[in-house]
Amino acid sequence: MKEKKTLKSDPKYPDNFWPKLITLLFAGAFIYWVMTSPNADATLYTYLIDPIQKRLGSF
Repeated sequence: MKEKKTLKSDPKYPDNFWPKLITLLFAGAFIYWVMTSPNADATLYTYLIDPIQKRLGSF
């Protein structure tokens, strides 16, 4: 019969290290995509600024 291996937390890394790293990588990829696209201003308004303005109310 095989023994079940339990995952041990690595003391070098905090518990939420990988989710934070993945979030930062996606944020960096989004910023790179927006800044290198030919219509960066329209994309930025569509995906970032307009939703924030709708949530906070019109300015």
